[in-house]
Parts: sequence; structure tokens; C-alpha cells
Amino acid sequence: MAQAGQAHKESAIGTILGWGALAIFAIGFAWYVGAPLIIGERWADKQNDAILLVKNSKPGGSRTMDDMIRDYSVKMHANDLYVGEFNWSAIQREGAEYEVTLLWREANERKAALWRVNLESKDIRPQGDEASSLVKRIQVESGPS
Repeated sequence: MAQAGQAHKESAIGTILGWGALAIFAIGFAWYVGAPLIIGERWADKQNDAILLVKNSKPGGSRTMDDMIRDYSVKMHANDLYVGEFNWSAIQREGAEYEVTLLWREANERKAALWRVNLESKDIRPQGDEASSLVKRIQVESGPS
């Protein structure tokens, strides 16, 4: 038995190691969870930038997509075909990735074209047949201006 006058001493190493491990875990967890949130937040609310990237792209050479669509609409109207009611929208998918959608009416049909846009790399990828063939169809039907 210990004598009454003798104090019991504990080592501080266990406490230091325990709190140190907890601190390292907390920092690692914050990095793992926080980094994607910070990156996602950096690219949030950039829908207009994504739409402008597609509109200002020059897939056919010197004219922007927006100018080509506008010219196409005017030329089709001159041929008594209605092309109009253009509506652009964008949805953030992951980080700098956005999905840009163009909805419009062509005669009695409703059409939709979809592009995948990366705001960081400025990469534009058409998704589906409508977006892939839109530029070719516009150039063929409206001709060069």
C-alpha cells in the first residue's frame, strides 16, 4: 500500500499523445470535408458565366454561337418558318462543371440542346445529338452571312 504522504504521479505523455492525435484527426477531417465545400463555393452562382461561355463560343469559326442562332432565326422567319422563344439556363453539377441548356421553338416543335461546360478550363462539350448537330444545321440552313 502507498503511504499517505506520498503523491501519485501520472505521466503527461498519454494526454499529449491523445490530444495530439485528436488534433491531427480534426485537421484531416476538416481538410477532407472542407476542401470540396470551398471549391464548390468558389464556383457557385456562376450560371451566367457558363451561359456566356457557350453563347460566346465560336464553333463555326469567326461568328459566336449567339450570333449564329440569331441569324438563323431571322433567315428562317424570312422563309416563313418560326424559330424563336430561346431560353438559356445553367445548373451547377460539380465544382466548376455546369450544364447549359438552350430551349427553343422551331415551327411547332420544341427543341433542347445541352452542353457540359467547365468554367475553370473553359471546355465546352456538346451532350446529345441536338447540341452536336446544331452548329452544322444552322450553317447549312442559314448559309454564310
